[in-house]
Formats: sequence, structure tokens, C-alpha cells
Amino acid sequence: MNSQDQRIQAHNNWPKREEFKAERAFRDRLASKGGDAPFKPISLGKDTDKTYHVCIGHFLDALEALPNRPDQFFDHCFRVIDESARPLFNKQGIKGIVQGLAGKLLSASNDDWQAIVDELGAHIPLMTCRYLAKRMLQVHGSTNDLEKQLSGRVEKCLTKKTYDAFAAKFGTDPANSCIERAASFLKLYLSGKPASKSRGSAYKLLDLHDPKNVPSYQQRIEFLLSVLLFTMRNERAHGGVLSAFRTSKGTLERYESYYFSMLCTYVFAAGILSLRGFGGVSSALIRKCATDNILLQKKFFA
Repeated sequence: MNSQDQRIQAHNNWPKREEFKAERAFRDRLASKGGDAPFKPISLGKDTDKTYHVCIGHFLDALEALPNRPDQFFDHCFRVIDESARPLFNKQGIKGIVQGLAGKLLSASNDDWQAIVDELGAHIPLMTCRYLAKRMLQVHGSTNDLEKQLSGRVEKCLTKKTYDAFAAKFGTDPANSCIERAASFLKLYLSGKPASKSRGSAYKLLDLHDPKNVPSYQQRIEFLLSVLLFTMRNERAHGGVLSAFRTSKGTLERYESYYFSMLCTYVFAAGILSLRGFGGVSSALIRKCATDNILLQKKFFA
């Protein structure tokens, strides 16, 4: 049975649950790992602030979605970002939050947040980079209002000239090999490490062997927040994408990608709680959370 027919059958047979291919694979992996999800939350302290408890409520809803729905965990954590960061970004809205949070986090605790973004950047799944590459190439030069919003955020992170070079180099051929090469570039870019050697490319702005082209910590955090996570949030909120694990393309790799993205949203949500002084949440605690959970994910999805 194809996935289209299976989705219709699953709807019509409710409340009987229909298990899809990716869900089966994840269930098997979960069983082989003793049933434990590859995630461990930080320990939150007591606080009487109303906003703090609204955020904890979202975290509880997020945790109830695990282990099977990391995409729903992601949604709840983004609500924490939206709710808790508003006083830090007066009247700037969610776009201002995702574009400005990097500076505030690094100013508050530079060493810890540099370590956190190094950890996240070093372990971003290649599938997540493929998603980024595909979206970035799709919207470059678009006149569609929604797509222009994404391309504008990419330009702010990369600069317009670098984004134009990215599209020129990787967007000339829609073949999968082109997306793979673009994804590999983004994986290296987000690692923050220079390339081992120059490839003599005609696109000098994309030569990561040149230290001038290696992104700063602020650029990398903003890229994760504004380009990756905010794009995922918008697509899910607007309802224009298929259910993450109930498609013919659903795989364990997709679960890994969503577990990574949900960890990123959780880490940045916790970062805002630390900026607000809520519940004794510290950058050191968040740093340990990021390190521990990356290790859990590596062991689980290896």
C-alpha cells in the first residue's frame, strides 16, 4: 500500500492506530535501546513567576510528545521562545527574537554559548543540512512574499553576496548531487571550522579555507535560529507540509533530524529563561544539557 492510501486508511480507521514505515523503524530502534528516548531535560529550579510557569507548561506538553513525536516537542519549545523572549525584544516580534537572540546570549555568557554552538554545529545531521540547502535554493530570487521573508533572513545571516554565490554555485542544477554538495557546504559552514584546503573555486566567498569566510559565533547561532528553526516553525504552523513521519520519505534519518532540531529549540528556549533569570537556569547547565543530549542522540541513531 502506498503512503497516500495508508494515510486515508489511517484516518478512516481511527481510533485504531495505523503504523507507518518510519514509525515502525523508530519503534524497533527504541526497543533495541531499552525504550529510552535520546533526550534528557535540564533540572529546573523553583520560581513563582507566571511566565516561567507558562513555559514549564509548554515543556511538559513537549515531553508528553516523546519519544514518538519530536516534531511536536519542537512546536511546544518554539512557543516557549515566543512567549518568554518578548520582554527582551520590545515590539520586535518573533522575527526580531530569532535574529537578535544570538547577541544577547553571547553577551551574557560568551564561553558557554560558544561551546554550545560548537557542539550543535559539529553534530547537525546531514539530512537537516539537505533541508536547509533545498529551502535556500528554492527561495533565492523569488518574488513570492512568504519566500522573500526566508531569503531576506538568509541574506542577513550570510550577506547578499554570499547567498548569491551559494545559489549560483549550487542552484544551477536541481539534481540531488547538487543538493548534497550544498548540504555538505552548510555542514562545514555551521561547524565554524575552516576547510582543510582551498578548492580554488570561482566563488571566492564560499571558500571556507579563507578565515574571512568562516562565520562568527553570532552568525552561526542566528543561522540556526532564523534560517533553520524559524523556517521549520513557519512551515509547520502554516500547515503546508506533510506529517513528518507518515510519508514514503519517512526514515530513521528524519527522526534524527527532528531530534536535533527539537534539541536546538529546547536549548535556545532555556537560554531565554536564563536571560530572564528564571528558575536558576544557567548557561553552564544549558551547555551540559547540549553536550549530554548530543551524545545520547549519537548513540541512539548510530
